[in-house]
Amino acid sequence: MTNKMTQTIAAGLTGISLMVASAGCSPTQTNVAPQPTATPQPTATQQPTATQPLNATPQPTATPQSNAIQTFSCTGSKNNGWNYDAKFLDGRFTQITWTRSGQPTYVSPLTFDRNNDQGQPIYRGAFQAATAISLVDLGKGNVRPGSQVSVGTEEWGWARGTCAIAK
Repeated sequence: MTNKMTQTIAAGLTGISLMVASAGCSPTQTNVAPQPTATPQPTATQQPTATQPLNATPQPTATPQSNAIQTFSCTGSKNNGWNYDAKFLDGRFTQITWTRSGQPTYVSPLTFDRNNDQGQPIYRGAFQAATAISLVDLGKGNVRPGSQVSVGTEEWGWARGTCAIAK
């Protein structure tokens, strides 16, 4: 061995190595056998896949087609006099409209958060951009006349609402 130290660094599947010596660096070609590549074989169960962007909001499981084209209104009252009307449109809850005698009407947009351990979709929003709101779809995404929601606000507690076909 000579007084020059030489190291070879493999550059992965490219088949190129770098010779690093005390005098400098120079790329050299090495004889690396190409790696075999697997050819995907179609199968009867193979399905196309799609990915969502990392910032995409997860959505609840699909609702029956008959409900996806109907609009539902789920109404209830809080113990402080505010009445609410949660709108279910195109398979998801989209907003809550708040009304109270002598007060202006407020609309709280909702976004899907997740399904809870019971498989019930949870939606989140805010009242006047200050009070956190949660809506739990007790019908597990299968909204129909007579199904219920539970609407919680951080300062007013929880109240149940009953759904009907919107007029």
